[in-house]
Amino acid sequence: MKRAALVLFLASVSTLATAQSPPPGAAVITASGLRGDVFFLAADDMRGRDSLSHEGRIAANYIAAEFMRLGLKPIAGGTYFQNFDMTSANVDREKTTLTASWTATAGTHSKQFQLGHDFNFVGQSNSPATVTGPLLFGGYGVSAPEYGYDDFAGVDAAGAVVMVLTHEPHENDQAGSFKGHWNTFHAYNRHKVENVRHHGAAAVLVVNEWTPHRPPSVPSAPRPGVQPNYALANSFLDIPTFSITAEAANELLQPAGTTIEQLKDTIDRTGKPASQSVKTTVTVTKAFTDRRVVQTRNVVGLLEGTDPQLKSEVVAITAHYDHIGVAGDRIYHGADDNASGTAGVIEIARAFAQPAARPKRSVLFMVFEAEERGLLGAYQYVITPLVPLDKTIAVLNMDMIGRDEDSPTWNTHAADNLNGVNVVGTLYNPELKRLFERLNAGVGLKLDFKTDADDREGWFARSDHFPFAEHDVPMVLFNTGEHPDYHTENDTWDRLNYPKMEKIARLIYLAGWELASSSQKTPFTR
Repeated sequence: MKRAALVLFLASVSTLATAQSPPPGAAVITASGLRGDVFFLAADDMRGRDSLSHEGRIAANYIAAEFMRLGLKPIAGGTYFQNFDMTSANVDREKTTLTASWTATAGTHSKQFQLGHDFNFVGQSNSPATVTGPLLFGGYGVSAPEYGYDDFAGVDAAGAVVMVLTHEPHENDQAGSFKGHWNTFHAYNRHKVENVRHHGAAAVLVVNEWTPHRPPSVPSAPRPGVQPNYALANSFLDIPTFSITAEAANELLQPAGTTIEQLKDTIDRTGKPASQSVKTTVTVTKAFTDRRVVQTRNVVGLLEGTDPQLKSEVVAITAHYDHIGVAGDRIYHGADDNASGTAGVIEIARAFAQPAARPKRSVLFMVFEAEERGLLGAYQYVITPLVPLDKTIAVLNMDMIGRDEDSPTWNTHAADNLNGVNVVGTLYNPELKRLFERLNAGVGLKLDFKTDADDREGWFARSDHFPFAEHDVPMVLFNTGEHPDYHTENDTWDRLNYPKMEKIARLIYLAGWELASSSQKTPFTR
């Protein structure tokens, strides 16, 4: 940044009401520093940093070494690694089955549904299981007392195979009881599957949406095909979960004399649950081959605050370091996704580690494993947090901050987004939105909050801030959007917009500084 611009930049933050002095580290964040980290993490030799891979461990060591050099405190049992177990397995397509029997006018009828045609395994649990239970239509699978809605009110789901719709009620009704076009965390499958599991169900059948919410994307190169299934080696999501077609759902619903389309329409029209038992018995089996348990790790370092009371609270700066590895002779480099966010965490840590001043609260730098495999590192963290979640003031997450959005969903083009960044999730945290808008006056990005009104690409649930939102922790995602190179071998280090990355990292640094220097808390608003 040129000297005149830097003077204006620092002047813009010198009037922050909560900070004792202008943040001293802003000038440390540079495009060249970000470029160097991305170059290493997305190199051919890193082979896409797949979860549980040797190269993934090298990436984790690289991040930990930088935390060590900066003098961050190791708080995971004296190390920078929060170790945990994951499982990897291949779905046994011969033994993974869905069968049903029901009584129709012509007598008892039974059917074995076809994997890949009628249903697919989508659960993130690698424990083999066979369960049989009565079918229960469970609406959207939502329990949302804050919106006066519960699909399981007065319903006993224990031992049942529960069929649920995707999304949530009234999602196309701006005046509806939820948040209109913007989906809350209740809408997303991981959350609803856990909700169904906690109600004692034996299995979950998620009905595929039959009206697409977004146009198909056209990638610049082939994306990877079927890969192993990954899971946490604990009870999280450990319930047989299949996706089924609307046609298969209607066959299972025959004894109820209704269709999945009619049930959905009833709920959306009345605003009331339509959960009901169905006289269909369903048996599901999930089976695997090549199952293995591997210890892996999140990387965590703490910059301790200066206030004796407030230093027990943290502002978290986060990203994920994994990508999707190699398929055949194709290396999925993951430069934007998410070497860019990892580099952002490291560069912001460098800024905070400057000796001139430290904020009152502590700052927690976390880089998660296995985001690409279902946000598993972040879920492991919220299950076993190193700092209590009620002491976590905010989570500022970066995932894909290096490109320029080029998406048919929004009819956006890269040339029009050279300075743009999406800020996702502030509908739950309006004070954070105001903070970013104010601080951005000295940074000069084009902040795009479109996903707070319409999240057709589902960004709210697609990265590591989401598990924190489920626990009412204020959070936000910074993201520069999809592009044709997303999840292809063309996501390489030389295609990133490093000057924009510098601005994004500086804005997050400024926001983190103010949040950590204040004695106030940002509310999470459901």
